[in-house]
Order: sequence, then C-alpha cells, then structure tokens
Amino acid sequence: DPELAAMRVRDLLTMSTGHEVDSIDAMRQRTDGQWTRSFLESSVPRAPGSYFLYNSGAAYMLGALVQRVTGMTVDEYLKPRLFAPLGIVGELWGQSQEGVNLADGGLAVRTEDLAKFGLLYLQGGMWNGQRVLSEQWVADATARQVSTGNDEGNWSQGYGYQFWRTQHGYRADGSLGQF
Repeated sequence: DPELAAMRVRDLLTMSTGHEVDSIDAMRQRTDGQWTRSFLESSVPRAPGSYFLYNSGAAYMLGALVQRVTGMTVDEYLKPRLFAPLGIVGELWGQSQEGVNLADGGLAVRTEDLAKFGLLYLQGGMWNGQRVLSEQWVADATARQVSTGNDEGNWSQGYGYQFWRTQHGYRADGSLGQF
C-alpha cells in the first residue's frame, strides 16, 4: 500500500496513520498471531499524517518497532533506561503471541509508579537530578502535534506523542477511563 510506505514513526506516535478504523481488532483476530503482519497488510485509505484516529494498533506497532530495532522487548529496553532510574520494579507487561509487549495497553504498574512517570514529565524529563528523558522529547510529546478533529471540550485540544492535550495541559488517558 503506497500510504503504508509513506507512514512515519511520527504518524504512529500521533495516531495519524491514515487508518479510518482502529487496526487493533483485526490484529487480535488474526488466527496465526501475526499482529505486526496484520497491521502491515491493513488498508490505509488516507495519507499518513493527515487524519487523526485513536488507533491502538499504532501504539502496538511502536513496541514492535522498538523490538525490531533493538533486539529487545520494550520492557527489556525500558528497564535500565526508565524503570530503574524511577525505581519502578515488578511491572507486568503482557505480550502478543508473536512475543511483542502490548504497547497498546498491556502494562501494569503500581499507582505510585504511574505517578512517578507523571512527575518525570512535569519535571521536564529530570528525576532526582538525573536526565532520564530529553527536555525536547518531553516538550514535543506533550505539545499539540495533530488536531483530533473533535469539538467537545478537552477532546478538541489535539494529541501529542501518545498524550492527549487538554485545556490546561496534557493527560495520559488509558483504557476504560484510566487517567
């Protein structure tokens, strides 16, 4: 698909892949367990970067890309770079049948660990005097990168890199109403 060939990592981060339907359902229904292949074979009717649709399949693909590039699962990659500096232990991260962490929503951590992640962003990527994330990444991730095309209060404020924008900043908004 020419539109798929034009897709960038940024399009995955901003949920602007060009899909008109969340790709995760088709990925989960794939009988051979090849979720990545399902995403790559899906129809992309719009130009990537041109249309926002919350797409859990795009988040999953970010995890698949990290694994492909680093040779490590996202969990293995993040342990020394994010979890250890923040003192997060005992995280549980589900995996698909193809062995990719469920970057679309399969991570379980304690409430206080999630709060640490929020503080890390509020502190511009610094934790206990140590730079964990680049200041530019934090700024870009939490800034409006794309329009959500919605005019219902906070839902109309746009989307960053896996963060919803709000009238007063940004939020991490999870499955089933988790904030």
